[in-house]
Amino acid sequence: MEKIGVIFGGDSPEYEVSLESAYSVLEALDQERYEILKIGITRDGDWYYFTGENKDIKEDHWFIFEKCERIFLDTNKRGFFLLDRQKYLKVDVLFPVLHGGSGEDGQIQGIFEMIKLPYVGCNTLASAICMDKAILHYLAKSLKIMVTPSIQVSAKNYKMQKIYDFYNKVSSPVFVKPKCGGSSKGISKVCDFSKLKTALKKAAKFDKVITIEKAVAGFEVGCGILGNEELLVGELDEIELASDFFDYTEKYQLLSAKIVLPARISAKIADRVKKYAKHLYQFLGCTGLARIDFFITFDEEIYLNEINTMPGFTNHSRFPSMMRAIGISYKNLVERLIDLAKEEQT
Repeated sequence: MEKIGVIFGGDSPEYEVSLESAYSVLEALDQERYEILKIGITRDGDWYYFTGENKDIKEDHWFIFEKCERIFLDTNKRGFFLLDRQKYLKVDVLFPVLHGGSGEDGQIQGIFEMIKLPYVGCNTLASAICMDKAILHYLAKSLKIMVTPSIQVSAKNYKMQKIYDFYNKVSSPVFVKPKCGGSSKGISKVCDFSKLKTALKKAAKFDKVITIEKAVAGFEVGCGILGNEELLVGELDEIELASDFFDYTEKYQLLSAKIVLPARISAKIADRVKKYAKHLYQFLGCTGLARIDFFITFDEEIYLNEINTMPGFTNHSRFPSMMRAIGISYKNLVERLIDLAKEEQT
């Protein structure tokens, strides 16, 4: 029986989202096929082996239970130490259900590669590039995929004149966001130059570098991709907004926004989006899965927004819904990802 280590939590602002996603993954895993090991990371970055109920993870009670044992990574063997330094927690495949921060930016992927353990998702380099939107957009332009005009400034030592010049050049509105990050935390839409300093302070809480980007007049669509060399492309979805943008609250509570599946676009535009998404996925060396998001203008121009290498992964999240629309159930999706991780390791 294969031992699957499901990793959840982490020191990212998306800690709560990770718990929700991990709960769904754990509930879907076939206990007759896999031995499931639950590995939690606290907000402070401490690692624990948790043997309690899945619902305690979802409710964020897991780390206060007695069913937690501190673990440490052993770089010499394919496993983790338990607290007593004598017993190993052996794992065959790791499933890091971690969103944002060190969970998606290549840091933890590098650790897994160092100890030679198969893991679900993109490798170190692809993860790092996709998390860094400035580098991602630079590479996308080299592939003739359009991206919105932007500048990057230091969160501590930015020059308002540089920002002012850019703002006047592209005209408002603009988005002010952390250069690296996810789930729309720290992002502001600015329509008035006098509001820029407040937006910069907000973004500075999440990154040392801030991106200021021209807003696109249009709407956003997402494209889910599953696979290593042979790729499956899910049904495209569309975000219908009633507010200024798809912020953190809307992304996970959908108070006024709606996810429309399939996206209400022509077959021609859908084919172009899928072509661009596959090109990016392969060029960047993505493996396992990714959700690639684009803006479509009212003139049907397509602009890359971002790539999520571990998108929201609850049973009802966008990526699983895209795959369900082409006939892949959530349970089957989870199993395919584990198989893809093993395939990539061989």
